[in-house]
Amino acid sequence: MLRRSRRAMAEPGTVLLVASDPLVIAATRDAAQRMAGPPAVLVTTGAEALGRLVGPGLAPRHLVLEGGDRHSPALMSALRDPFSGTGVVVVHRPGLPATPGLRSVDAEGAALADALIAGGTPGEMPASDVAALAAGLDRGEITVRFQPMVRMADRRPVLVEALARWERPAAALGADRFIPMAERGGLAARLTRAVARRALGELAALGAPYRLRMSFNVPLAVLVEGDMACWLDAEVRAAGLSSDSLLLELTESTEVRDTALLRRALTRLARRGYGVLLDDLGLDDKRRSLLSLPFAGVKLDRKLVLAMPQNRRARATVESLVQQARRRGMVVVAEGVTDSLTWRAAAAAGCDVAQGFGVGRPLPPPALPAWGAAWRASLG
Repeated sequence: MLRRSRRAMAEPGTVLLVASDPLVIAATRDAAQRMAGPPAVLVTTGAEALGRLVGPGLAPRHLVLEGGDRHSPALMSALRDPFSGTGVVVVHRPGLPATPGLRSVDAEGAALADALIAGGTPGEMPASDVAALAAGLDRGEITVRFQPMVRMADRRPVLVEALARWERPAAALGADRFIPMAERGGLAARLTRAVARRALGELAALGAPYRLRMSFNVPLAVLVEGDMACWLDAEVRAAGLSSDSLLLELTESTEVRDTALLRRALTRLARRGYGVLLDDLGLDDKRRSLLSLPFAGVKLDRKLVLAMPQNRRARATVESLVQQARRRGMVVVAEGVTDSLTWRAAAAAGCDVAQGFGVGRPLPPPALPAWGAAWRASLG
C-alpha cells in the first residue's frame, strides 16, 4: 500500500514557507492570520519544498518564497510550472530585484495575504482556434509534463506518460483545451509529432540514471497512418534513444470501425519495436472486444479504478479485464490511484502498474529526479 511519512504530510491549507529572513517569516505569519482558516505556516527548506511540490499526493495550495538567487534551479523550475496547482508568491525586500516568472510582493502581511487569496487563477483566456494552434505549433509552444508510473509488485518506477500542454504567451492550456480542436481541425498528425519530438528530447535530456520508458497519446487516425512508424523511427534516432523506450497509447476519442486496419497498424508498429496500449478502458466499455488485437497492454480508466474500493461490480470488471489481458501477455495499468484504498484494490485485482496523484502528479520533466527522491521517502 501507499505510505506517506509524517514529514511529507501537509494539510491542504498549509502555507509552505522557504525563508530564513525573520522579516519574511513574520510577514507570512501575519498574512496567514488574515486569511480564512487560518492556515498554518510550515517553515521548510528549499529541498523539502521541492519534495512537496513534485512528490506523490495533492500539491500544496500556497508556497511563499524568500526572494533572492540562492534557490536551486530544480526548485525554481517547479515553482514556475503554471500547471502545478500551487499558488507561489515571492516576498522581496527593498533593494532586491523581482524574481522573473513569479508573482512578487513586498514583505508586508496585508499585501502577501491578498496575493495568496488571489491564487493563480488566470484571467480571460485568449481566443484559441485552429489557426492559433497551427501558429503555436510553428513557434514550438507545445510542451509536455511527465506523470510517473510504478510497478505495483515492488513500487519501482518504470514508466512516465508524456502529457501535452500548450504554453502560450498569455495562457497555459491543458490537453483538453486544444487536443479535440486539433483533431477536428486536421492538426492531429502535426500535434502528435510535436509532442513526440518534445517528449523524446526531454526524456533523453534526463540522462541514463533517471530515464524510464515513456508513453504518449496517439489518436486513431494518426496511429493507422502508414508512415507513422517511419517518422517515429526518425524522431527516436534524433533523440539518441531506441524504440523499446517508447509506448504509444491509443486514445478513446474515435470509435474503431475497421479492426482489420487497426490490427495491421499494431502489427506494423510492433515489428519496429513500438508497443501500443489501449487507453482509458472503463466500465461497460464497448472497446473491450479490441483486446483480441495485438496490443501491448491496457490502461484502466480512472473512474473505474476510483470506484473499486466501494463498488463490487467495478472490482469484478477489473478482475475480468486483468484475466483477459494475462491470457494475451498484456500489461495492465491502473489510472487514478490516489490513496492506499485504490492501491490495495488495484493490486488485489492483479494490476501491474499504478498511475495517479497517489504516485505522482504531472511534472516538468527536469523535476523527475526530485519526484523519485520524494517517492522513495514516502515509502519509508
